[in-house]
Amino acid sequence: MRFPLAIGHRGASGHAVENTLAGFAMASDLGADMWELDTQLTKDGICVVSHDDHLRRVFGLDRRISALTAAELAALEGASVPTFAAVAELARRRGAGLYVEIKAAGTGALAWEELQRHDQRFAAFGSFDPRQVRELRDAGCAYPLSVLVPLGADPHALAAGCDADIIHLCWERASPRPQDLVTAALIEAAQRAGRQIVLWHEERADVIADIIALPVLGICSDLPEMLAPEMRRPAARGAAPV
Repeated sequence: MRFPLAIGHRGASGHAVENTLAGFAMASDLGADMWELDTQLTKDGICVVSHDDHLRRVFGLDRRISALTAAELAALEGASVPTFAAVAELARRRGAGLYVEIKAAGTGALAWEELQRHDQRFAAFGSFDPRQVRELRDAGCAYPLSVLVPLGADPHALAAGCDADIIHLCWERASPRPQDLVTAALIEAAQRAGRQIVLWHEERADVIADIIALPVLGICSDLPEMLAPEMRRPAARGAAPV
C-alpha cells in the first residue's frame, strides 16, 4: 500500500457516469485504492448509491430516489443507480476500499450493517453533517469516521465536535492553489489530536504535484490515474489503511 491513498471520486467520474458500477470498476482499473461514494434511501428503505436524491442532473429524469421503491428504481429506464450492497460486493471482488459519504439520514447505519455482515474492513464513513458522524460514533461504529469540511469552517472544531478520526478538507474551489491552505500548523494540529487528513477531489497536475507529497491519508480525484502509485510514498512498516 502507498500513501496518500488514491480515492476515486464517485468512481472514475472524469471518465464514466458517477456512482455507477462501471465507474467504480474503471476507478480500480485506473489505480484507485478506494472509491468515494454517496448514499441515498429509497421509499422502501434500501440504501443506494447516488450523490443526489433527484435524478435530473446525472440521468436527465424528473424522478426522486426517495419517492421510488428499490424495485421501481432498478426498473427505471435511463438510470443506473446501484444498491450499496452491489457496490460493496464489487469492492470485495476488486479489492477496493469504500469511502462512504452519508447523504440521506439513516443510510450510514444501513451501509455499516452491510459491511459488517461481510466483515468488509477496508472502509470509512463521512459526512458534511457532523450529526451524522456523531450518530455513528455514539452507536459504536468501529470504522474510521470522517467529517467533511467546507471552505471557511474550522476543521479542528468540526472534528472535535463529532469525534471524527479524519478531517476531509473540501477546499478545491478555494483558489488556483488550495494546497497553500494545508499549512504545517494545520497538519501538526491534526497529528496532535490523532487525526488523519483527506484532501478534496483534485484534477490539476500542478496542485497534485504539491499535495501528493503531503503527509495525508488520501486524495480524491475524478481522474484517479493522476495519483499514480509511482508518485506516492510506500507505507511505513506496520502502517495500515483506513
